[in-house]
Amino acid sequence: MKIETKDLIIRNFELRDEKDLCEYMLQRVNAEFEAYPDFTCEKAEKEIEFRAQSDEFYAIELKNEHKVIGNIYLGNRDFNTRELGYVLNVNYQHKGFGSYASKAIIEYMFSQGVHRIYAECAPQNIPSWKLMEKVGMSREAHFRKNISFHKDINGNPIYWDTYVYAVLNPQE
Repeated sequence: MKIETKDLIIRNFELRDEKDLCEYMLQRVNAEFEAYPDFTCEKAEKEIEFRAQSDEFYAIELKNEHKVIGNIYLGNRDFNTRELGYVLNVNYQHKGFGSYASKAIIEYMFSQGVHRIYAECAPQNIPSWKLMEKVGMSREAHFRKNISFHKDINGNPIYWDTYVYAVLNPQE
């Protein structure tokens, strides 16, 4: 798959993207939301191989720099539904790239006949749910204490609430 916007290319990952993937994933090691505490550059080789074969992970490439600045996740779900997720290099956040990429992928998936796209985030992750609203998604649910990204000092999970946003294919 390859989608082009004015500034971005959304495409399948390639093995040459390993360095860029490592850069933005290392930023997620201690992230407040969806941390990847075990990620290392040594693990990036296996991760890029996995993503290059995946039909659920797509690279977000900044055209003018030929640099992968993040990824879009489109998980296949039942009933012709996809779960949307996104991660951006912190150096490229708050510039509109996440919403441009999400909007482009949503439009593309609807043109391919997908019925529904949803996404989840913590209520405290204001930039994430604002992005969802910006691309036309509506809040459908607020699940209480249903996910955990961190543990307390005793190793017990710390649970977070989740907002669920979704958008339906307007062509149906």
